[in-house]
Amino acid sequence: MGRVKLKIKRLENTSGRQVTYSKRRAGILKKAKELSILCDIDIVLLMFSPTGKPTLCLGEHSNIEDVIAKFAQLTPQERAKRKLESLEALKKTFKKLDHDVNIQDFLGSSSQTVEELTSQSQALRSQISEMDSKLSCWTDPEKVNDVDQITLMEGILWDSLSRIRMRKEYLGKHLMLLDCASQFQDGIHLPLK
Repeated sequence: MGRVKLKIKRLENTSGRQVTYSKRRAGILKKAKELSILCDIDIVLLMFSPTGKPTLCLGEHSNIEDVIAKFAQLTPQERAKRKLESLEALKKTFKKLDHDVNIQDFLGSSSQTVEELTSQSQALRSQISEMDSKLSCWTDPEKVNDVDQITLMEGILWDSLSRIRMRKEYLGKHLMLLDCASQFQDGIHLPLK
């Protein structure tokens, strides 16, 4: 009697997911160790069970800090390229096993292109530059030549000064109440037996 071919998709039953994870975990860890030894490669495998328990597998001569440092040295473009190559290889493997896999399911929501990220980065830099120029007038009001800008700055300062005064009054009252309470407690002497 042969094994039943399991369709590769998320198991709906939570206990079934835990059982499947427990059964397959050891095999995956063994394969990772074997691959590390056979190919003399650095490998780090981090898995979280359905209950959230972490499992870490290091290769024969792998050090997690060294592997992470090596990975961090890759450019984002190189990482994205390698990720797509790995997913394509995974898709071919699944296809051989008569499973259709959509790569977009593996990419999730983090599939922004380098161009999109570059554009987003430039927009943020532009915003930072704009805010920097707006804030520079606060350090040197002599640079401001616009009456409306000076009036706006004056209003902001008056508003801040008002809030500071209110906070000062609030703290003064609270400190006075705390001081009174402290003196009251210090004045009470309980008889000790």
